[in-house]
Amino acid sequence: MPRELVHVALAAPRPQDLAKKWARLGFALDASGVGVALADGVALDFIGSKDPASRRALVGLSADELVASAAPADPAASSFQLAAARLSVAPRHPNGALGLRAIVALADGPSDHAEYLSALIGQREMVATSAGLEIHLDGGTSLDVLSAPAFAYRFGAAPQTEGFRVAGLVFAVKDTAETEAVLRANGLAPRHQAGRLLAETIDGVAVAFEQA
Repeated sequence: MPRELVHVALAAPRPQDLAKKWARLGFALDASGVGVALADGVALDFIGSKDPASRRALVGLSADELVASAAPADPAASSFQLAAARLSVAPRHPNGALGLRAIVALADGPSDHAEYLSALIGQREMVATSAGLEIHLDGGTSLDVLSAPAFAYRFGAAPQTEGFRVAGLVFAVKDTAETEAVLRANGLAPRHQAGRLLAETIDGVAVAFEQA
C-alpha cells in the first residue's frame, strides 16, 4: 500500500510571519498559531529556519513498517521524511479548503527520480507524460513532479531553482468562486489558469485551488 501524506512543513525565518501569510489565503490556524489542520488529515506546519539553503518545503509521509524505506540516494530525498500519523480536528476554513489535492515538485528531469520515488512511496504505478510524473499517495493526494515548462503552464511561472524541489501545493475547495471572493476580500489578486485558481507564491511555494 502506498504511503499516506501526513504533513507538509514550510520554512521561513519567522514561522509567525508565514502563518500570517497563510491566514491571508483564508486558512484558519490551529491552536498553536503556526500550523493548519485540514479535513483530510493533512497538516501544514510552519517552522523557522534562518538558513536560506534549508528553507524548502518538507513532505512528511506515513511510516508504514510494511513498506521498506528507500535509501537516500537521490536528490529528492532531502524533500521527504517519514512521520507518524496525526489525530487532529480540522476547523472550517474561510476559503473552503477541504484537503490537499496535489503536491507539485519541480525537477530538471522528472523521470530521473521515478525509481527513488516509487520505492519511497511504495507505489509502482505512476503516470509518465511529457510534463513529468504523477504518483498517487494513499488518502487521495497526488505527487506531481513537473518540468519547468509544465510547472509554468500550471502555475503561471516556474521558480528559478536547480535540482528537485517542492514548489507548489493544490488544495481542494467546495467552491472556487467562494474561495476567489475570500482571497480578493483579503487584498489578493487570484487568477484562473489551467483549470485552477492561482493565489500567490509564498516563500517559494505556489498555492492554487481546485473545485472538489
